[in-house]
Amino acid sequence: MTQPRVGIVLVNWNSYDDTAACLTSLAAITYANVEIIVVDNGSQDDSLARLKTEFPTVTYIYSAENTGFTGGNNLGIEHALEAGCDHVLLLNNDTFVLPGFLEPLVARLESDPRTAAVSGKIYYAPQTRGGEDHVIWYAGCYRKWHMGYHHYGVEEKDIGRFETPKEIPYASGCLMLLRGSAIRKIGVLSPEYFIYWEEADWCHRARDAGYRCMYEPKSVIYHNFTSAALGYETAFHMYMQYRNCFIYAKKHYHGLDAVRYWTFYPLYMIYRWVFDLRAKNPRAAKAIWWGMRDYFKGYRGKQGLRERGFIKS
Repeated sequence: MTQPRVGIVLVNWNSYDDTAACLTSLAAITYANVEIIVVDNGSQDDSLARLKTEFPTVTYIYSAENTGFTGGNNLGIEHALEAGCDHVLLLNNDTFVLPGFLEPLVARLESDPRTAAVSGKIYYAPQTRGGEDHVIWYAGCYRKWHMGYHHYGVEEKDIGRFETPKEIPYASGCLMLLRGSAIRKIGVLSPEYFIYWEEADWCHRARDAGYRCMYEPKSVIYHNFTSAALGYETAFHMYMQYRNCFIYAKKHYHGLDAVRYWTFYPLYMIYRWVFDLRAKNPRAAKAIWWGMRDYFKGYRGKQGLRERGFIKS
């Protein structure tokens, strides 16, 4: 085939319904030269056995333990490259895709050898929005005043404001096409994150190596994900976000960027702590400071998750 071969990687963890729906949508895509790879991340239910029975043409990789979003995807990335794939697509298992979603991503990646990663437009699944369609979850991203990142268009009805391809700080790991040669040059996702900030880290490393990351609006998928209202996030989410943001900043912010981060991000954390307390979400408020404390204790990957009660093993 003349099309580049793409390995599509999904990570499953006790989530048969989501993964089966995603695989069903992938069965209808129009891009032919793909290998679909499901990495089971130590599931304790029967999801892996059911998926193997219902989707026998998919490649399955089993991990005996839950290695997080980073570890699970890394297993899939390594398999895809060893199997001869030119590029690797990371795709959240709680998404469903449109038939022609992959062609624009590949075309954008192939159009410029400097491009290491491409992401597309991601809508909330209608069932998460009371049936409302075309509500944006991600249309690219930008860096905010406190040196963290924010999605363009999030929670907006799509009225055509985000139809122009553009360079972005990072491609969302929910839908992230990676150039195979770039992976070989800069490596896979960093396991020190476990989940959250790993795609921003990879893209930053790519930029440091002379690459760029792009948003391609012609590629559209849906994310079957319900965002928690501000102040109602889980403690796990807050812990990982704030521990990992420190890891990211220490690695990548230098000079004036470091001054800005260490000046403004703690102020933002205080604001979020107060907000969560007012929202009567004290465990999430505590998790902000747990994450900061455990960063300074040197915790990385799964370290700290068991003692905080987030995982059992």
